[in-house]
Amino acid sequence: MKSSRVSIAIVAATVLATTMAATQIQLPLFQQEAVAQNASTTNQTAGNQTQGGGAAVMANLTQADIGTVTDSLNTARESLQTNDTTAAYDAMNSVDSELFGLANDQGEQNMKALMQQFKPIQDSIDSTRDALRNNDTAKALQQLNTADTELLKITQQLPPEEEEGEGEEG
Repeated sequence: MKSSRVSIAIVAATVLATTMAATQIQLPLFQQEAVAQNASTTNQTAGNQTQGGGAAVMANLTQADIGTVTDSLNTARESLQTNDTTAAYDAMNSVDSELFGLANDQGEQNMKALMQQFKPIQDSIDSTRDALRNNDTAKALQQLNTADTELLKITQQLPPEEEEGEGEEG
């Protein structure tokens, strides 16, 4: 009986070690994205529990405010699909600038909290640009999709639009 308990413990430890090692190994693209999304969801959940100020800052934004960011991500994706990596890179720079602009528009006191909320998107933007610089369009598209997923998570938490017409300047 005691040896079966030891065997179970050894098997459990081996499975745990194998699982941890598997995350260190180069996974196929679809598995990498799933692992990244799971980790991102975990990080976002932890961030939401520890950052009370982030939710208040996000309350000042609407889905309409995020529209230009979404448009730029779509432009980058279309550019990648037509093998125009320069246009894709420029579009990712636009996404970066638009996120910074959104954070800046919320005032200096809220900027840091909002940039923390945007960090998963920012990380994906940086990875997309790195992949584009390395001519790795498959990885660039994967990272762009991750940025899009992270943006969608944020967008779904926001109200559709402001009725007053405030917030966006033309």
